[in-house]
Amino acid sequence: MRSSCAHRLAGALLLACSGLVASAAPSATQLFATRQQNSANSNNFATGDILYWGANSVTPDTSYAFTRQCPSGASCTSPSDPDYIRQAIYDRPFTTSPTQYFASRPYSASLTGAWTLVLSSDPSFPGTSTGLTTVVNTPAVGDVALMPYVHSMSITGAGLTPTISWTLPATTPVAVDQVRIRIYDNTNRITTTSRTPSFPNQFTQADSIFASPVLAPDASGYALPAGLLAYNTDYSIAVSLEHKRADGSVDSRSLSYFDFTPVDLPGAPNVALPTFAPVPTTSGATAGPLYGFQVADVGPDHVSFIDPLVASGFSYVKGAGDPNFKSVTIATNAGDGLYDVYVKVAGNWTLARSGLAANEAFEFGVGGVDSFEIRGIETEAALNPFSVTAFITGLSFVSDGSFTGTMQAIVVDTAAVPEPAPLAMLLGGGSLLGGLLRRRRLNGNAASA
Repeated sequence: MRSSCAHRLAGALLLACSGLVASAAPSATQLFATRQQNSANSNNFATGDILYWGANSVTPDTSYAFTRQCPSGASCTSPSDPDYIRQAIYDRPFTTSPTQYFASRPYSASLTGAWTLVLSSDPSFPGTSTGLTTVVNTPAVGDVALMPYVHSMSITGAGLTPTISWTLPATTPVAVDQVRIRIYDNTNRITTTSRTPSFPNQFTQADSIFASPVLAPDASGYALPAGLLAYNTDYSIAVSLEHKRADGSVDSRSLSYFDFTPVDLPGAPNVALPTFAPVPTTSGATAGPLYGFQVADVGPDHVSFIDPLVASGFSYVKGAGDPNFKSVTIATNAGDGLYDVYVKVAGNWTLARSGLAANEAFEFGVGGVDSFEIRGIETEAALNPFSVTAFITGLSFVSDGSFTGTMQAIVVDTAAVPEPAPLAMLLGGGSLLGGLLRRRRLNGNAASA
């Protein structure tokens, strides 16, 4: 408990009220520790296989804190033992958990025991006997396996109440005990702040605004409730697959994130979303995002719409064993709304159709093709491959099967050319689907779970 008041007495004697107000030790409840796998996301959440732990409720939320664990195989004989792994704790004011304190780090089998949280109303962290400091322990993560991501995610419906669908992995190294849908607000972001005095730091993250009720472990769809979303606000949705301890708490989960912004426009009836992320080169630059898909039940009699996180052009390649592409349809306008289709002839990209209009299907001919490119959006459109536009691709295939192929973004650097933006596109980018316009952002701040 902190006080900044001061009291001035006659004779100009100044007394700091902080010394007159009793402070109490903080309290921490809803302790958690999980092995968590985060997909690529624009929320500024740490990605990959991580350990994530803390308390979902700390009072007061101005408390100082740090966390520590003695690694397996080490012998830590006192709280000051140098063998301890110590780490800062952050205060994250989510809408769903306004006083959450948390920490995260890359997964290590030697750090899967209980984490100790030390919380105090005094930044010097005096002993618990002073009545100013609380020491609590999280559950242990243990040797639980990593939860895989969902497959074949898609969005249907328009407006503010779309339905999210997904396919569960065929096998998992740990049982899926329950599923949840989580929604994050990327427009109205929160500030996450270190509560460790020796490590001052803060950064912004998306706000967690909704967690669905627990869904059955075999759930494959969820309709977002009315009143949750608003037009022209950037959101991220996550499908969370969760494994539980015997006490019902979660010890392993995966979160598959997909970004979108609701817009009041018609869109494709069913859009498949990718699960792969942009991968930087060794120079640190990104050559163009590569999007991987796992879409079941493609075929010649219906069109499957696929949507990248972001793009500045499209090069499509089917996966091994997939049927060839039969046709392509560009669902929305970008630039002048006219596109060029290229196919490979004798190993060279060759123009197959010029001026393909939006919503016009182009047939590849007998036998189809195993790859193609869409080009032709003017650089004057100044479409940034890492921000939103409207571009969905509809595909049909020559026979029944699955689509496990990729969509490679093609970018052009126009820095040497006077353009209205530093990076213009050879091709379109972004996505508009079923009334949902999805937005991807790059955030240079530190990321966390």
